[in-house]
Amino acid sequence: MNGVRTIIMIGHRASPAGNRGAGLLEVLIAMLILAVGVLAIAALQFRGMQYNQDALFRSQISLLAYDLADRMRLNRDNANDYVTNVGNWTVPTTRQSCTILSAADATRDVACWKNQVIDNLPEGSRVALSGSNPYSLTLEWTDRDGTSRSANYVFQL
Repeated sequence: MNGVRTIIMIGHRASPAGNRGAGLLEVLIAMLILAVGVLAIAALQFRGMQYNQDALFRSQISLLAYDLADRMRLNRDNANDYVTNVGNWTVPTTRQSCTILSAADATRDVACWKNQVIDNLPEGSRVALSGSNPYSLTLEWTDRDGTSRSANYVFQL
């Protein structure tokens, strides 16, 4: 052989003194970035739940408004009794008796509708019904952030 020797070295290279612990530091930084990401996802989940609650209230309010309009359409002859019985009302925590005895009994019909409002809206919400064909129904509630919201529905019989 032409005098060429092959030397195989087995072992570790000596690392410079400045690189000691660099692997541990990289792991800690990666864990910090992961923790920040997980916190951000949790915050987004919390916000999503708040928006879902607001959307639920808006949907329930819409259904309640259409339900009252339909009840009034079914009992057109006593529509003014609905305005008198709903009036300007604040949602309490206690339910009312609402056994409907006759089709012309608007007072008990409104009591049944008010029970639905009590079941679906937070305490302290307000309901106002006014007018005479067209009627105006206003529902006010407070969302989770403490912001007062309202929805106004105008309908004819």
